[in-house]
Amino acid sequence: MPLVSMTEMLIKARKGRYAVGAFNILDYNSIKAVVETADELQSPVIVQTSEKTVLFWGFKPIITWINELSSRTAVPVAIHLDHCKDLSIIKNCIDAGWSSVMIDASSKPLEENIALSQEVVKMAKPFGISVEAELGEIGGVEDDISIDEENAHLAGVKQAKIFLEKVKVDCFAPAIGTAHGIYKGEPKIAFDRLKEISQLSDTPLALHGGTGLSEDIFKKCISLGCSKINISTQLKYAFIDGFLNYYQSKPTEYNPLTVLKAQYISLKQAVAENILLFGSNMKAK
Repeated sequence: MPLVSMTEMLIKARKGRYAVGAFNILDYNSIKAVVETADELQSPVIVQTSEKTVLFWGFKPIITWINELSSRTAVPVAIHLDHCKDLSIIKNCIDAGWSSVMIDASSKPLEENIALSQEVVKMAKPFGISVEAELGEIGGVEDDISIDEENAHLAGVKQAKIFLEKVKVDCFAPAIGTAHGIYKGEPKIAFDRLKEISQLSDTPLALHGGTGLSEDIFKKCISLGCSKINISTQLKYAFIDGFLNYYQSKPTEYNPLTVLKAQYISLKQAVAENILLFGSNMKAK
């Protein structure tokens, strides 16, 4: 089916108390693994692209790959631009055919974050493209963005209320104590803060920094309104480990296609694990 925005799938997820996985892809093989796993499990899915990945491959190749793969399935597939601070890249993604974009102006003062987010909503909404925005700063490292624990801060409830009243986003990502990358200790999730923000509106919430969280944390966050869960680091590990494990088992075999297949299998396993954990399997029917 044609690409869809993530708006409807996230509204359904919030009402149904499950979450849709948003998986950061790296190339055609990883997009294929995400889409085909979603198809097998009959799950809606969000294929997520970072700024860095978009600039590495280019807008046209990525949208060509995703359109070709989504045309083979009847499950809802969205392509989403993750954590973008550059309005020109957002505009290029909209023009190229992305069905969803994220403006990350979380490092700016509240009023500037609101103004930039409103500008992206005006850019995207005429084309039926969904918009995600962030409040508070999520710690850790993702691509070239690095925020240490000292500078990461939680989203304020009052600020979230103002933001959601002024910016009509389709998905809201409040910082609640999660972090990008690998957790070095036990994550301290502000569940009370998440609950208060969730009660402000029916807007689906996004949980960033999903890799490494426990099943209990995932389920509690989903019950409190998190309808989109980002998985990036786990797929990076699956991508590299798929190659390394195959090479270590067959160090004299130099067949690129078998290595690509090993990566594909490794990625599919990671995607399937999360789809089942988030409860979105069979929700595309």
